[in-house]
This record gives sequence, C-alpha cells and structure tokens, in this order.
Amino acid sequence: MNSSSTPLSILIVEDEFIIADEISMIVEQAGHAVLGPVGTIEEAFRLLDGKEPQFAIVDANLNGRSSAPLAERLQALGVPFCVCTGYRSEDISPLFGQAAILQKPVDSRALLAIINASFPAV
Repeated sequence: MNSSSTPLSILIVEDEFIIADEISMIVEQAGHAVLGPVGTIEEAFRLLDGKEPQFAIVDANLNGRSSAPLAERLQALGVPFCVCTGYRSEDISPLFGQAAILQKPVDSRALLAIINASFPAV
C-alpha cells in the first residue's frame, strides 16, 4: 500500500502478457486497482480519454515502438509513472523525464517502493 494507505488506480502498459499479468498481480496484492493492462500506446490513449489513473507503469518499448509519446501525455496530465524495461537505464529516452526506471524481470519490492515514493504521507 502507498504511504497514505489509500488504494490507487494504476495504469499498466505492457506488451508481454506474462509480464503484464505479473505486474497486475503485484499491484492488486498491494491493494490497488489495475487499469488495463493494455499492450499498445493507442489502447493506453483510449483509456486515458475516459479515466485518469493516479500512477502508471509503462514498458519503454511496445511492440518495437518507443512509449515516449505516452510518457509525454502522462507528464502533461500530471500522472506520475515509472518505466519498466529490459534495457539499460542509460539507453532510455530522455523523453521519459525523471521517471523511475524499473528493470525487468520485475522485483515486486522495487515496484512498490517506486509507487510509494510517488505518494509520500501527507
């Protein structure tokens, strides 16, 4: 759970089903609601048109395409997010801003620490 113990709505954007399912389970077991998961930028944009998550977990590369346009949209909406990737941190586009980098395979403690760090206790 986050520092304020409030359940969050978390968007998951990941094109590999097994990884998306694993992340979804981690998020749900922590008491948060999953929005998605979706596997493309277009699906994520459609979800964002109807709902605004409080946090997002975004794969850096979706089916061979950079997810930087999605990162820009999340930044414009003020939605904190982390980038999930198998790439080295220094190979990630600067378009992802100051987003935390979560390396694959996903470590549940690291993921929850990133989420919690985005919502310090009030």
